[in-house]
Amino acid sequence: MDFTIIIPINNEERYLLYSLPSVYALKPSEVILIFDRCSDHSLVLSKRIAKEIGGESVTKFVEVNNSSPDWASRIAFLRNYGNDLSTNEIILTTDADIVLDEKIRDQINLIGNDDIAFISLSFYDYPYTIQSFTRRLFSTYTPAKSYAGLYIFSKKAWKETIDTESVKKLKRSEDTHLRLSIQKKYKATFKNSNSFHLRPTENKERHYLKGIDYWEVVHESFTKMLLHSILNLRPATMAGYLHARYIKKS
Repeated sequence: MDFTIIIPINNEERYLLYSLPSVYALKPSEVILIFDRCSDHSLVLSKRIAKEIGGESVTKFVEVNNSSPDWASRIAFLRNYGNDLSTNEIILTTDADIVLDEKIRDQINLIGNDDIAFISLSFYDYPYTIQSFTRRLFSTYTPAKSYAGLYIFSKKAWKETIDTESVKKLKRSEDTHLRLSIQKKYKATFKNSNSFHLRPTENKERHYLKGIDYWEVVHESFTKMLLHSILNLRPATMAGYLHARYIKKS
C-alpha cells in the first residue's frame, strides 16, 4: 500500500539517528522531511541516512525558513504544509524523536476499511515513566485513551472535513482538532503500538496548557477530564481545564 510519512524537524540531529531508520523500515512510498529553520546538521544527517538506507529516491527534503503569520501554531502550519505536499492518500504523521514500530504497517492497512479514516497510535516513553505505564494499562483494558502526535489518516478525509481557518487560530492540539474534524464524517480508532518516544517530559506548565485545550478544543466532560488527570498523574491538566471552563469565561 502506498503511503506518506511526514516529519517536521527542528534541530533534531540527536534523535534522527534512531528515528529515521525506523521510518524507512516501514517501506513508505514517500517520506517528507520538513526542516524548520534548522541551524544544526539535521538536513545533512538526514540525507546521509536516507542514502545509506536506500530511501533517498522516495524522500523530499523540504526546507522552510519563512514565518507563519496567519497561524497561531507553528507546528500546525508545518504539518498542514506537509499534508498538501503528500502525493498519497494515506499519511502517517510522526515526530523526529519517535522510533516507529514496524508493525504500524498493519495499522496503515486499516485506513479505508469499514469507513475508518483516522487512527491514533500509542507509544512508550524512553526513559520509561510511570505515566507511560498507566497510559498503556488503561488504554488496553479500559475505554480511556491517551491521544498524542502519532497518527495515520486519509488525505481525502482531511480535505473534506478540515476547517483551515479554525486550525490557524489554534495554539496547540492540531492533531486532536484533525481527529475531531474527521470524526464528523468518518470513523476514528485507537491502536497500541510499540513505538518509543525518546524525549518524555513531565512539564506542569505544558500539562496546564493541555488542560485548557481539553476544554477549548475537545470540549471534554468534567468526568472524563477528571479521570484522564488521575490516570496520567497530572493534576496540572485538570487545573488548566477548570481554568478554561469556569474562570476564563467569567
